[in-house]
Amino acid sequence: MSTTKYSNKFYASDADVSFLSSDKVVFQLHRKYLEATCGAFPSAEFETRGEQVPLTEDAETLEVLFQFVYPRRHPDLKSTPFELLSRVAEAAEKYEVFAAMNVCKYRMECVHLDLISQCSPTLIFHGGNYRIMSPQHHKEVFIYAMKHGHKDIMANTAPPLLDVPLDEMAKILTPHHIVPWASGFR
Repeated sequence: MSTTKYSNKFYASDADVSFLSSDKVVFQLHRKYLEATCGAFPSAEFETRGEQVPLTEDAETLEVLFQFVYPRRHPDLKSTPFELLSRVAEAAEKYEVFAAMNVCKYRMECVHLDLISQCSPTLIFHGGNYRIMSPQHHKEVFIYAMKHGHKDIMANTAPPLLDVPLDEMAKILTPHHIVPWASGFR
């Protein structure tokens, strides 16, 4: 016997589209807000016939992502743990949730800028100021930036990755980035 779980934040009785997270939580949203704020969710022409649209993201990720769909103050994600931020950033890009894309890009860029780092800090120039960059999450942020074409973030996260062996970097670089990495940074 399976009991349907519904999101506490996204359970509107007048919602006209339902999404099912990978961990089987239902999110009920208004199509008009999805159409206005997203590029990749079902439009009015796409009839769901009351069915739940399955998504590959978990409920925790969707709970944050869908907060960017409605016309209200959006979360700033400052205190969001990196693992969740990373998942939300990927989902925002995947579903083109425009407001979330911008906030996530900014947070992903800032996540590795740590003014009180104790782990082999590197001094970098960012936003008109010198900041200390800690080595935490460089590879994950670099992969995110590379995947979504954020060259500025790639440039900021690349220096600490120069010590990573080329064969290991080749596993994460796209074919388009292997030659520039091997010739330009080595």
